[in-house]
Amino acid sequence: MRGDLRAGISRLQRHVSDLLGYLERNQGALVHYAARRRSSEPISTAFVESAVNEIVARRMNKKQQVCWNRMLVQPFLDVRTTVLDGTLENVFRHRYPGFRSANDEHAAKAVVS
Repeated sequence: MRGDLRAGISRLQRHVSDLLGYLERNQGALVHYAARRRSSEPISTAFVESAVNEIVARRMNKKQQVCWNRMLVQPFLDVRTTVLDGTLENVFRHRYPGFRSANDEHAAKAVVS
């Protein structure tokens, strides 16, 4: 019985050690949910993922007039992702150096108005 207990404790220690290592290695990617909630930021992208899944499923369905294939779906998802995470402008700046500068908010507001 003592051997089983020692083996169980040893397994638990290994799992806790693995978990702590994972958390340390991925600290920059972890979301601080309480801080996001306090700043009224979304804490989940489930609704976006669900919408994308539904769109892709519909377009991949053979009964649709426009049938997408995997090669057409990925660029759509890439653009949609950059729109949702707010990096689309930076992608444009990287690809097209003449695109308006990042600190030219006045120009951006003028385009929207």
